[in-house]
Amino acid sequence: MIDKIETLTVADAIVEKLLGYISSGKLTWGQQLPSQRELAKMLNVGVSSVRESLQVLQAMGFAEVRRGQGTYITENSSIPLTKSIERSMYQDTSVRDLMELREVLDTGLAVLAAKKAGKEDIEKMDACVSDLEGSRGIDDDKTAKSDLAFHIALAESVKNPLLVQFSSAMRTSYAKFLGELPHTEKGTELHREVLDAIRAQDPLGARDAMIDLLKHTREIYLKKTFQQGEE
Repeated sequence: MIDKIETLTVADAIVEKLLGYISSGKLTWGQQLPSQRELAKMLNVGVSSVRESLQVLQAMGFAEVRRGQGTYITENSSIPLTKSIERSMYQDTSVRDLMELREVLDTGLAVLAAKKAGKEDIEKMDACVSDLEGSRGIDDDKTAKSDLAFHIALAESVKNPLLVQFSSAMRTSYAKFLGELPHTEKGTELHREVLDAIRAQDPLGARDAMIDLLKHTREIYLKKTFQQGEE
């Protein structure tokens, strides 16, 4: 069925125009925008419509307000993508979807890390695994944070800004998942096996170790869910 054509509000039209300027390069990343009053005069619209459009652009990640300085186009062009992924994951993602995504992403990251991780990256991941080993069964909150920190360090070790941004966008959802997941001795050992393979620059070993870790994570989650269903 063909939907009816929706009439744009003035604010929507301003958003589209400014996005078009960004796309064409008439507005550049990090550029300061004119004041709301000046922008309204330039576009021949009301100040309230300009204010509403800038709020929309800010929510989308295309604009930022710097206190005492004015409104700017976001400096980092990847921020809008990150915000879009974050909104989508917050609204639509089930735990099963999240686990499937991690199985694809983390396996690939492990392979790349075995090829690209440097000494400092290895040390950072080692510290995370050590914290995980030391806190498991003692401090659940610290254990979950150490687990998350390991996956963040893993993403950063591949030196790919797009993968880092994508992984970062998933951080909130994954942190919530890890905070609710029981951390086992086997799971901790599997983190160490992933790191050992990365340290040995063994991509296939890192891949297999990560697959084992994520398989174990899925099993623990399903066991926990089943037990809760019986209560």
